[in-house]
Amino acid sequence: MKITYINHSGFLIEWDTCYWLFDYYKGNIPDLDTEKKIFVFASHNHGDHYNPDIFKLCNKYKDIVYILSSDIKLKKTDILNEVNSPDRSDSILSVKPNNQYELYDKNNNTIVLKTLKSTDSGVAFLLHYQGKTIYHAGDLNLWMWKGETKQYNNNMKAMFLKEMNYLKDIPIDIAFVPLDPRQEEYYDMGLNSLLETAKVRYVFPMHFWEKPSVIKQFKEKWPVNTNHTQIMDVSTDGQEWQIE
Repeated sequence: MKITYINHSGFLIEWDTCYWLFDYYKGNIPDLDTEKKIFVFASHNHGDHYNPDIFKLCNKYKDIVYILSSDIKLKKTDILNEVNSPDRSDSILSVKPNNQYELYDKNNNTIVLKTLKSTDSGVAFLLHYQGKTIYHAGDLNLWMWKGETKQYNNNMKAMFLKEMNYLKDIPIDIAFVPLDPRQEEYYDMGLNSLLETAKVRYVFPMHFWEKPSVIKQFKEKWPVNTNHTQIMDVSTDGQEWQIE
């Protein structure tokens, strides 16, 4: 598969039959093969994860399915007429936390989607397809902050660990996970917890607010954790990787 970093938490995965676009809010989307089906995921309604411009893709590509967290309330002005027309009534799927759904590529192969409940808003996505497991966390993270109360941080930790329990011992091939330097001393706790819970092959840090140096900081601090997991150096919009 080919993975392209768009910006912030936005990534594009290209498979042999389809594309998956996650949490686009700005940046350049590469030209896509019009013969492939496109799945567009938005984990929640925050402006840095959801941009109604994703519906403009229908001007160029016809075979598109939108998978939107149920907290995204669509406005008529957000959606092009062709998306909302009767013959495309199945083009938008609203998903709720802690549920399972099935999607289908152009060859009618099944993509199994499981959703987790975010500790902020919306959902995280866990997908099984072609023998691979892909995890996009959205804003599911251990959002602890120095300025918050001990009770807040304890409650946050409990909520986060509850969701991580759903990933216990699951082999994940690709994980897109927040690594947010704004959390200061707590910045690494969410990713560390994921690595302690699931068996992750490749991690693509995201949500680092134009400060990719936090990735190097993490790798230098936790070299033991990266022995069986490759932490990818995400730094530049449009960066690409080929993953077997």
